[in-house]
Amino acid sequence: MVSERMKNRNLPYGYAFIKGRIAVQPQEQAIVTEIYDSYLSGKSLLNIASELNTQGIEFLPGVIGWNKARLKRILEDARYLGNETYPVIIPTKTYDAVQKMKDVRNTQKDIDRKADIFQIAVPVICPICGSEMRRSSDKRMKCNQRWTCRNDDCRKRIAVSDEALLGSITELMNRVIADLEMICIPKPVDQEPSKELRRLNHEIERTLEGFSIQKETLRKQLLQSVSLKYEGIDNAVYIAGRLKADFANASPLSDFSPELFNRTVSELRLCENGTVVLIFTNGQQIGKEQYDGRCSSTTAEKSSTKNTADR
Repeated sequence: MVSERMKNRNLPYGYAFIKGRIAVQPQEQAIVTEIYDSYLSGKSLLNIASELNTQGIEFLPGVIGWNKARLKRILEDARYLGNETYPVIIPTKTYDAVQKMKDVRNTQKDIDRKADIFQIAVPVICPICGSEMRRSSDKRMKCNQRWTCRNDDCRKRIAVSDEALLGSITELMNRVIADLEMICIPKPVDQEPSKELRRLNHEIERTLEGFSIQKETLRKQLLQSVSLKYEGIDNAVYIAGRLKADFANASPLSDFSPELFNRTVSELRLCENGTVVLIFTNGQQIGKEQYDGRCSSTTAEKSSTKNTADR
């Protein structure tokens, strides 16, 4: 029996010559059925191959070598449906269900994970509930790409192509590059020294007025004072200044720039009509509908307040 199978391995897996006729090979038939059932349960070809190899299931006598290509051929082989030459191994309903699932899974094939859309490193925010959204792609849809809210109570979906989304982002970025006054630089906020800093300054004064100055004590006091002063600095001005410098050093964009985008934007908010609003690192929001070409004092004050609160 083994020699017959080895000599006739050109037959599809699951069949063998028995008494001069092509017949079902029971052990292999069970494996073919298991492969179809496993695939329909959601297992990947890689996982199925790994399980068969681990179980020691032979593809050929003495050969354990399951891989994705072999499994793919089995899942696509219409001879398992039966014809004048081959007996039935797989019911038509099961075979059709596998082909449909393969088509669905293939909508994600050939995805270039290095494409610009996958370089967006900031959260994309739902306009309805404020939760984060995730991107999906389906070539069967008129608009292949869509974003879906991760919040199960919301699940808002917005269909917008990668090209349109990146184009909207690039347009807004170019507006800022062309008009740096859109970046709001808040007025520095004068802050009274904290109680702890005033206390420490008095201690430093007493240390300096003493007859014998303890250098190590003074050094520690000065370092602590500098640290407290640094913590009290209003960093809103610094963040806005750095943001403005990033755009000042950028040339007009012909394409989406992941580097500039991820350096200057903290959130991307999708609108229901597919347009976008950029939330910059200074808390300022800029979108196509609200663009007025200049920074208002109100916006600057809000930006300063937000960054102060963030600390």
